[in-house]
Amino acid sequence: MDDEGKMENYVKRAEPTEEVETESGQKRKRERSVVWDHFKKSNDKAYGICNYCGKHLKTAGNTSNLLDHLKRLHPSRMTADKEPMPKTMAIFLNKEPFYGSDSNVKKRLDKKVMNMLSKSVLPFSFVDDEGFVELMQEAVPRYKVPSRMYFRDVMLPTEYEQLSLKLRAALETVKHVGLTTDLWTSAANEGYITITCHYITENFKLTSALLSTAPLITPTNHNAQNIADSISSMLAKWGLLSKVVTVTTDNDTTMKKACDILAFKHLPCLAHTINLLAQDILKLAAVNGIISKCKRIVTYFKQSTIATAKLKEVQNTNQPLVLGGTVHTQ
Repeated sequence: MDDEGKMENYVKRAEPTEEVETESGQKRKRERSVVWDHFKKSNDKAYGICNYCGKHLKTAGNTSNLLDHLKRLHPSRMTADKEPMPKTMAIFLNKEPFYGSDSNVKKRLDKKVMNMLSKSVLPFSFVDDEGFVELMQEAVPRYKVPSRMYFRDVMLPTEYEQLSLKLRAALETVKHVGLTTDLWTSAANEGYITITCHYITENFKLTSALLSTAPLITPTNHNAQNIADSISSMLAKWGLLSKVVTVTTDNDTTMKKACDILAFKHLPCLAHTINLLAQDILKLAAVNGIISKCKRIVTYFKQSTIATAKLKEVQNTNQPLVLGGTVHTQ
């Protein structure tokens, strides 16, 4: 059966009946067209008014032109992925079924949600958030948001594999790369090493790609050899061992020694170097005395609401300066 035939069958399904009076005064029941779930009658009952676009259409004693309007301009309101609605109850309630697992629309929406989670670094539990679920129900009623486990166990590995293939193909054309790497500890007190590569494309565009964030080969050992082995293993996975020109890390001696083991040129992080310099300056006796006085002043105003109020008052401005920032008032 073609789509048009399915549509006709859908419309002709039994609906709640309404009573009409014959010329003899007798009442009989007449089936009510499902089209009236999508239209409302004008006051003079000569027109059908579309619930979705507000267009007025003459009924002319039948609903053919109303049905034609739905098929041309609002087909999704009548069918789901070109299939009739599976349950009569769905028709009575004027609800449309959810997109099926094979629906291209659902696949695109799943991918968009996955992209949102990854780009905004949101937890998988976000998809169960009441506000997000309500938003999706209003914006795309036929889309049922999958569970957090689906995004974690199905979507994420799939997206990772697809992006890995693209990155691997891009790196195959690159002759030289630079690395930045560092050890860090998560909020769960777990240690990781992150490795990022930087390269220039054939179009002379500077590009960065995160290769890995993973525990060291031996998580309990943070010596130079273990760090070097962990970096070497990851570079071998991406085919970059022979392409590394420099490695930028902090000024930690262990990281420097790891680069020596790998025979990679080490460049100290400029930001970390400046930070170390600033820390040394702050330890000078001449500077230390000034810092101590400033700390006592800040502590005084932080502990006294009266002093803070007077400080704002004497400035006589709508945007008084306070210790630590600016307070904006109306």
